Amino acid sequence: MRVARRRGREPTVPVTALRAGDPQRLGEHVLVGRLGSGGMGTVYLGRAPDDQQVAVKVVRPEQAADPKFLARFRSEVKRARQVPPFCTAAVLHDDLEHDPPYLVVEFVDGPSLAEVVRENGPLSPSEAYAVAVGVATALVAIHGAGVVHRDLKPANVLLAVGLPKVIDFGIARGVDLSAELTGPHQVIGTIGYLAPECLDTAARGRVGPPADVFAWGVLVGFAATGRTPFGGDSPRRRWAGS
Repeated sequence: MRVARRRGREPTVPVTALRAGDPQRLGEHVLVGRLGSGGMGTVYLGRAPDDQQVAVKVVRPEQAADPKFLARFRSEVKRARQVPPFCTAAVLHDDLEHDPPYLVVEFVDGPSLAEVVRENGPLSPSEAYAVAVGVATALVAIHGAGVVHRDLKPANVLLAVGLPKVIDFGIARGVDLSAELTGPHQVIGTIGYLAPECLDTAARGRVGPPADVFAWGVLVGFAATGRTPFGGDSPRRRWAGS
């Protein structure tokens, strides 16, 4: 595990070269490579004016044209800013009016729990214990800030020096809010880590911190064994078939 927010040193996580059409600079941040991409956009390795390495999350142009997606992205930025920085990749800058919008966060130079288990197998008992305690500590802080993550899973836990970092608040919401950014029949989260209430359309507006605690239990089991107790199914589907 390596220290986050490095200056002037090569990162240990995989970084690929910029592609034709990729931006070279966003605001004061120079982009030097790609960290990954997904359905919502691309994450770049960037360099701030003080030479600090940062992660720059850029929204895909087609997503930037979707008002509902932009509302969710704004919510992600808001929720991430509410969370204490010791347990997540701290938000350093955002420009939601830029075309396309982007978010600059602390660069955590460490692999995800999913990558570690995929490459090396289950964690040792002491390592699994450290992850369990670290992620539980992060959840206490996240919930204390009034945020429910709603998609806690191994890919969203980065292992760095000190406590693990919980990332990706794209579908997070306040504990006192209804699910106004999601459709009435839209399943939010990752199958296998969803608490039963997340799959109940009548109860979805009342999903709160217990759903994250349920996902934490599944995550700890994955860390220790390399698999979830439900396989690829949701708990409701597994229970319905038992």
